[in-house]
Amino acid sequence: MDYRLPIAVRAAQNAENTEALLRKKTLQIGLNEKDLTKLSGGSLILDYGKELSGGIRILTYAVKGPGFVRIRFGESLGECCADIGYKNATNDHSTRDFTMQLQNYSDMTFGQSGFRFVRIDCVDAETELGIKNIWAAFDLPEREPIGTFVSDDEEVNQIWNTAAWTLNLCRQNGYFWDGVKRDRLVWIGDLYPEMRAAHCLYGTVPETSASLDFAREEAELPGWMNGYPTYSLWWLIILADEVVQFGARKPTAEEIAYIEQLLPQVAFCVTEAGEVIFPNGFVFIDWPSLCRKEWEPEKWEEFMSGVRALTAIAMDKAVGIPGLSENAKKICHEIHEKVDRMERPVRKLKQMAALCTIAGDKTETNREILLQGGAEGLSTFMSYPILTAMARYGDYDQAFGIMKEYYGGMLKMGATTFWEDFDLSWMENATRIDEFPQEGKKDIHGDFGAYCYEKYRHSLCHGWSAGVIAYLMESVAGIREVGNEGRTIEIDPHLAGLNSLDVQYPTPCGILKVSFRKKEDGTVDTVFEAPEGLTVQRKEN
Repeated sequence: MDYRLPIAVRAAQNAENTEALLRKKTLQIGLNEKDLTKLSGGSLILDYGKELSGGIRILTYAVKGPGFVRIRFGESLGECCADIGYKNATNDHSTRDFTMQLQNYSDMTFGQSGFRFVRIDCVDAETELGIKNIWAAFDLPEREPIGTFVSDDEEVNQIWNTAAWTLNLCRQNGYFWDGVKRDRLVWIGDLYPEMRAAHCLYGTVPETSASLDFAREEAELPGWMNGYPTYSLWWLIILADEVVQFGARKPTAEEIAYIEQLLPQVAFCVTEAGEVIFPNGFVFIDWPSLCRKEWEPEKWEEFMSGVRALTAIAMDKAVGIPGLSENAKKICHEIHEKVDRMERPVRKLKQMAALCTIAGDKTETNREILLQGGAEGLSTFMSYPILTAMARYGDYDQAFGIMKEYYGGMLKMGATTFWEDFDLSWMENATRIDEFPQEGKKDIHGDFGAYCYEKYRHSLCHGWSAGVIAYLMESVAGIREVGNEGRTIEIDPHLAGLNSLDVQYPTPCGILKVSFRKKEDGTVDTVFEAPEGLTVQRKEN
């Protein structure tokens, strides 16, 4: 548990000496407190400066009257002022709007949610309070990131740091949560960009293994991970990356036994012609691409191209997991061969163009779709595959610019963590999350979103948005494992708009330190310091 004072009182009514709440004092209530904030049937709105996961610790000196206060947490100023039901404000997953009674000489902690802003209202006009401090009491995993990315572009550094803070908040209870306000759950597909980013930040990531185990134990076959067939495919991909590419650990006997049963289940869903038909479960890639055959038949065909591509990627990865039987490997090859029989047409969706590219369909059509409209059509969940696919075509400058446009857009709207979803069109005539909603303008938090994340229910701290970290490390710094379970690294930088870059990258052998400096002719000087046992290959560009 850590503690943080508010950086500002954003609004106050019937309150005196509110600036006292910003002054650091002993974290202990006493019998003779003098520097108090007085609230007489009024209200306060506090700004803690950045998104946190936890609650507030109120040190109350004196209470007159009933002493009941209503506490509302918000990821935005608008949300912390909203009643339940207004613009879809909810208490789902974590109670963020409730009433409690304060007491004389008390030190009490309330709430457990994701928030930056807190509003406190006296429920009764007769209530008078003398408050010493109101600290944010937040959960912070003990491990600090050891992977770093420092460039000459401060916006890019801010994108890296904001994504790292997002992921750090979502590392809770020994697992990766989806979000800290809503969806405090282990969603296994969402884990893919989280684990790729976490590997760049921490190297060994026990939360990945714990999350894989948790999802497997919950998804008794013939069920699917989280009820999503595609999430069972992501589970295979994540496990393969962890044990084969990163060399983080060996697969367990339980995992191998599960895969041996899961693969025939997937094979049953693939026809001889290569069509993938899941008879049960919710077929999902990401929210912006979501469709159903009965809704939009043409879009469904494109959507299923992505699903077939994901199936091919999963089989390509799974076959390399050590400990699988020869029969299981045979099933992987057969599934892969079947899904490759059917063409994977893509017309518009960048998510599907990216998955098809990664699955081997490196076509000019997919390239054009990825580049069309810049950051239009991105999603926070699929930004890592989309940007990575652009880089595979050699479009490093374009991918870098799109990344800055998209993630920089959230920063311009006040983000201190990255969101469940974002569309650049939301920015037009919209208030930032650290501004009160204004008449005649859109509320970036309360007026947008769709599906399960409409309006204030929208999570503004979602772990899957941190995949941008992996893109920056792998495609910009160009640092990737190429063999020997993470002990052979290739360095192939494409700095795009950067002139200088210093990174630290965790490997099984220790920290790899690399400095890049772009020369006038566009080439890059690369100097590295490798730990003992690590083989480094410098690819010339």
